[in-house]
Amino acid sequence: MEPLLDAENHLIKTDDDNSTNGHIDTTFSSTVASAIHSEQRMIQLNIKLESKIDLPAIRVLRRVVDSYVNVNQLLSILVSLGHLTEIQVKNFITNEILTNLAYNGITANQKLYNDYREHENAELRGIWIPYDKAVDIALKFDIYEFVKRLFLVDVHDFDQLPRVTKRALDNTSDDDKSSKHLGSPPKKIKLEASSNTGEPNSSDSLEKSEQIASLVVKLAKNNNNAPYPLPPITSYDLEDDEIQQLKLKYSEVFKRDNEDPLSSDEIESVFSSIKSKSSDVPLDQSGATALHFASALASLNLVSSFIKLGLNSPIRGKNNGETPLISTIMVTNAMEKGNFVTLLKYYLYPNLWLYSNSDWSFLHYLASQSNSLFECSKFYLTKILEVILENNQKDFYNLIAKVVNLQDKEHANTCLHLAAERESKWLISLLLSLHADPNIENNQGVKANDFDIVKEVVENKKDYENDLIFELVNTGIEFMNYRLEVGGANSFVDEVDTISTHPPSPPTTATTAAVETDESSDTMLDISGKIFRSIQDLMTSTNKEYETIINAKRHQIKQLNESLKEATIVTANNRFMTKKMMEKLLQLDNLRLQNSNMDDRLENAKKQIPDDEDEEGGNGDIENKQFDADAPFIIKPLYERLVNGEPIEDLKQSKHLMELLPSVSILRARVDSYEEVTKQIEQELESLTNYTELTEKFKKVVSICTGVDVNEVDDLLDGLLEAVEIQQ
Repeated sequence: MEPLLDAENHLIKTDDDNSTNGHIDTTFSSTVASAIHSEQRMIQLNIKLESKIDLPAIRVLRRVVDSYVNVNQLLSILVSLGHLTEIQVKNFITNEILTNLAYNGITANQKLYNDYREHENAELRGIWIPYDKAVDIALKFDIYEFVKRLFLVDVHDFDQLPRVTKRALDNTSDDDKSSKHLGSPPKKIKLEASSNTGEPNSSDSLEKSEQIASLVVKLAKNNNNAPYPLPPITSYDLEDDEIQQLKLKYSEVFKRDNEDPLSSDEIESVFSSIKSKSSDVPLDQSGATALHFASALASLNLVSSFIKLGLNSPIRGKNNGETPLISTIMVTNAMEKGNFVTLLKYYLYPNLWLYSNSDWSFLHYLASQSNSLFECSKFYLTKILEVILENNQKDFYNLIAKVVNLQDKEHANTCLHLAAERESKWLISLLLSLHADPNIENNQGVKANDFDIVKEVVENKKDYENDLIFELVNTGIEFMNYRLEVGGANSFVDEVDTISTHPPSPPTTATTAAVETDESSDTMLDISGKIFRSIQDLMTSTNKEYETIINAKRHQIKQLNESLKEATIVTANNRFMTKKMMEKLLQLDNLRLQNSNMDDRLENAKKQIPDDEDEEGGNGDIENKQFDADAPFIIKPLYERLVNGEPIEDLKQSKHLMELLPSVSILRARVDSYEEVTKQIEQELESLTNYTELTEKFKKVVSICTGVDVNEVDDLLDGLLEAVEIQQ
């Protein structure tokens, strides 16, 4: 699969005629109109690609009420140009929007995007995101010039915009209707749509995923080898020919799933004859099970089916103790398919707390490949931390307390040692934010702090904290420290939803039976029986009250933990946005100051212009007048010959010419004057050169701030100024 962000390398140049010529080598025309879809007012941008004349116009909608933009339609531009595929767009949306905590609202169920993928109106189907995030994506993929008119139009001008023609609306309606009669898509398409995306896309599949997740948690709790995975099975009730048969069946399943994804029932039917004897059988010399291979392939349906059917345990390791999670994060498949978060949340989460036989955590593995597969390691670690923070603070506390500073057996290296060896500044900075200790020594007495790159990151740590994950980590640690101050480490004990206390069973001893049945018993025994029953009733009542109170308190704690989790994410998002806004405001203030300095220089330049211009024309007409400063000093006979290229040697003997010449002293004064003027002009030229360099620096600052190519800054300034004024 091609890299998802290939299109970022394609720069687009825009001319005044609204056509685009650049690296993508195409031209386009666009129109903006008003439209109403499903009783919602929309601003509709129609883009026609001249190089794709056979394709219909691309439509991108912006909602008037809140300026949300359909990101699927936005990225369809890249699909039409051939820079991305539909699958890549889907995976990008899953990774960067649907599973991105930056799109979380103030509660767990509130998101900053609208999921209209199943909307009855085909024109509205897709993911709708806020205006500012849509602009960021357009800049990120270099398609801003295509959609600039959509972003810069004022939604209050809706009524003044031309309306979408009735014919166009009818065509939309026809497309919508026809889509309902296309019949069911092929099985492969349906399964790919569900298996390659992030979150389970139906309540039924979500419920099944949660059931499997509960099973995985139970298996992890019963792991008597923790914090290491279960070792590979070395003895099993299978003959050699049965083992070969089993391997062939797995090979068949992997091949069929690659061609046409299999359902859980189909997989079960394949192994029905030997299912009871085929659990966790290693498939190669490394001890890898089928689940390791399915995890590496990022096949959701295989991973879920293998666990659900009991064919493989998610806490079974290889010979070296590597879990299925390690098989996943060492390759890019899960990142490219956009389903890593689902794999982690529902099937592989307990693997985070298991170490290899050499005491390598998942952080060691990510650090070890942070130079060769940096984007991969960055993506996986970011998503892992987001899932942990979204889960509960207890796991975040365990991550910092038990995993971050874990030393391996062979060299006593921490993950920070490995990140420093690979010179990964981003990872070093993030590990330091996670309280990685740079002063821990390995077996050679080397500290991570001995690496110059670690010292550099420590001194300039803020320069590397440009991602939201840093704010999430810092906020999570801040909240965790508050909790530790109040309740200590005991505040992170395992939570139980409810408890059930059972009162002691009614006494059935011979003595009690005698008290109840023997009518001739002694009066004291009768009184003792009544007292005993009274005490028993009191204990039962007390137990019930205790159970009710404890369960109520635990429910309150659970609600508080949910609120704390949501507050952590919301606070981190707000801090990150505030930080970015402050940076933009500071850059804007600098631009304003530079602009003010330019204005001052312009005023000073105007003051140097002579004031003896025509009163009627004023300074504004001086550019339209031809003025020759040398006219008073021209000697016409000599000047005319020089202009016409005629010889002037015979003029040396001309008495008339000699009479026209001024004295030698005057000529010398004029030469001195010319030299002085020339010197001033050269100084002004140097000043203008410096001014040009300064202007280029200003344009570069604007380019960095906006993400637009430096050659396109001039075209962007008007829109940038308008956007800034609107925000103020």
